[in-house]
Amino acid sequence: MSLREKNKVRTRTAILNAAKELAKQGKWDKVSTRQIADEAGVSYQTLYNYYPAKATILVEMLLDVYVGPGPAIDDAVKHYDGDLLGTLDKINRLRFQSFGRDDIKWILTLGASLTTPDQSSEATSLIETIDQAGDGYYYSALSMAKGMGHLQDDVDIQLMAHTLYGIVNTTLDRYLLNSPNMQTQLHTLRQQIEQLVRPYLVV
Repeated sequence: MSLREKNKVRTRTAILNAAKELAKQGKWDKVSTRQIADEAGVSYQTLYNYYPAKATILVEMLLDVYVGPGPAIDDAVKHYDGDLLGTLDKINRLRFQSFGRDDIKWILTLGASLTTPDQSSEATSLIETIDQAGDGYYYSALSMAKGMGHLQDDVDIQLMAHTLYGIVNTTLDRYLLNSPNMQTQLHTLRQQIEQLVRPYLVV
């Protein structure tokens, strides 16, 4: 990664971390983009160059948590080695590792903000964006497996990808709200996914 790319990553991370910290302190709708820029230690113009609207910051924050680290997951899919269950497990571990329990305060703040009547259409659009991105990782892994003859031809991989994403999100929510033990949650999740996927594997 070039120095320029590293600086972009650092700036993006600073902006998102600042937004999360401000969200923890109160209602998201009271937070301004200027406040986020000040908290991040960047100029307002710099923030605007990365995120031209507050809504784009919100989407990125939630994608980071609910979808996971895109480049790392893309890499796991790209290096698919014939072990579909193992690849799905890698994806899930990467998602869990990016989903810190200290995120819960700002997630709940954002959730409360998005449940107000005037925000319902924004919330629906946001959920659709997150779902499409999350489904995409599982779809890519399943597509790779099917293309290499490791999944039965009649498997609806779009439906299976959506189902996998839903199962994982439920487990992530459970982990955040109730259980501090990530390994236990991942073990249970692997068992659930194996029950879903194994019947369709070509062995």
